[in-house]
Amino acid sequence: MLSPKFFKDGFRSANRHRFLLLTGILWMIGVTTWAQPRLDKSFFNGKDLAGWSATDMKYWSVKDGAIVGRANQPVPNNRFLWSSVKVSDFYLSIDVKLEPDDRNAGIQFRSKQADATGQALGYQADMGKDVWGRLYHEHGRQKLDWGDRGEKAVKRGQWNHYEILAVGDRIWTAINGKLAVAIKDPGGDASGQIALQIHSGDPQTVTYKINKLVHNPKVELAGMTEVQLNDQLKRPEDKRQSSLPLKFNPDDVIAFAGGTNIATMRKDGILETLLMAAHPTTKLHLWNLGWDGDTVYEQFRDVGFGSWSKNLDSLGADVVFVQFGQMESLDGEKALPKFIAAYQKLLNEIRKTDRRIVLLSPIPFEPARSHLTPEGKSTNRLTTAPVEQYTYEIKKLAESEGYSFVDLFHPVQSSAAFGSLTTNGMHLNTNGQQLVAELIMKALYQPQEFSNQLAPLRKEILTKNVLWFNYWRPSNWAFLNGDRITQPFSHDWKDKNRRIFPEEMKAFEPLIREAEQRIADEQRKLAPVR
Repeated sequence: MLSPKFFKDGFRSANRHRFLLLTGILWMIGVTTWAQPRLDKSFFNGKDLAGWSATDMKYWSVKDGAIVGRANQPVPNNRFLWSSVKVSDFYLSIDVKLEPDDRNAGIQFRSKQADATGQALGYQADMGKDVWGRLYHEHGRQKLDWGDRGEKAVKRGQWNHYEILAVGDRIWTAINGKLAVAIKDPGGDASGQIALQIHSGDPQTVTYKINKLVHNPKVELAGMTEVQLNDQLKRPEDKRQSSLPLKFNPDDVIAFAGGTNIATMRKDGILETLLMAAHPTTKLHLWNLGWDGDTVYEQFRDVGFGSWSKNLDSLGADVVFVQFGQMESLDGEKALPKFIAAYQKLLNEIRKTDRRIVLLSPIPFEPARSHLTPEGKSTNRLTTAPVEQYTYEIKKLAESEGYSFVDLFHPVQSSAAFGSLTTNGMHLNTNGQQLVAELIMKALYQPQEFSNQLAPLRKEILTKNVLWFNYWRPSNWAFLNGDRITQPFSHDWKDKNRRIFPEEMKAFEPLIREAEQRIADEQRKLAPVR
């Protein structure tokens, strides 16, 4: 039997439904009356930059009815030209051209100035090599829609027609009439300004030919109706690439990449040991891809070896620790913009939505231990190299691109052991590797100190690292997969169609798996007893 309470609640619900229906009808009538599409004639006059502002106007001008952003020298930081017009629901049509076509730029919308330097915070319709048509959240949540639909529609080195449609929490973009972005972003930026970007990096020219800005537009784009556009909507892909502390999942593949200090890390195995000890019940796969002499500018590999990024992809890396900047700082402070641009380009090659990237700062030089330093002299290239400035700019890069960052420079420099942490003023010795490993674990909010208790685990990790190195980076690579695979003695003497070396290399695979199992066995011994 239904209670009287049911009837009372049902009555209230029916009346509430009628009220909401009536309110909705009145709202719809109001929308059609008060929110008609409106062309903004004050947005850009086609003659000068009235109504636009920037912290440094030298980059901006008007030519042939278009806004031109030009940098004849390397650009140290992103530059933005801000419109005074505020937008919420709008449609923007712009033709854009990048010169050279491998540069990067973007159109900020519903954005605001993040600081006194005019940097932007908010949505960005991205453009440039490998980012055409993608939706980015500058200085905020980073990648929101990172599909390649816009990239497929772009005309390299030519004018490209860019359209942005934002209504409520729905955002669409199109390039050359092809839908590129379609997201529904509840709680996202509802209003703000429009700004045009020159990206940091090499000299460049970007031209923005503004067609029109419409407030309260009709919901139609790329030949699609509102119903069709709504069917394309999805939620943003991710809020931020990486954050600390990192959470490691079972079977995560963790890779280390960088120059000599990363490469020698595998010989000490201390950081790997601490990571494994911190996760005694979680199976992790740790691979060192460090290469002596690697810099952001060049990662030399033998013929057929594969690039830095392809190696990470072939491993299926979930987490990548990257370190550059120490040796590059010898080029001086003037080379910083070039360094950051090269670093950003390198990271863009490995960036993936589900891949977490941690930037490790460079360590300071120890000039007193350098073989390059004449006895008794306190000034040389090591003491004048601006490693601290490079550390600061790497931190800014991490913040702007959504990577995690670990500052090693300042804690190493202030360490009581500073002066005895390297073999030659540049490259870490075992004590230095231990200090850096413990600092990294502390930054990951997983503090671990190296002790003799971890010696058995470390021994198995070092065994695995030797097997891994001989398998991944053998000395006879040219005969395995390089430019000497046609040599007679690389083939079976009885069957010339059968190659000997690749078969031999496969023998490493079960050995490495067995080594990983022994590591897991030692890990479990460190798990607390319940």
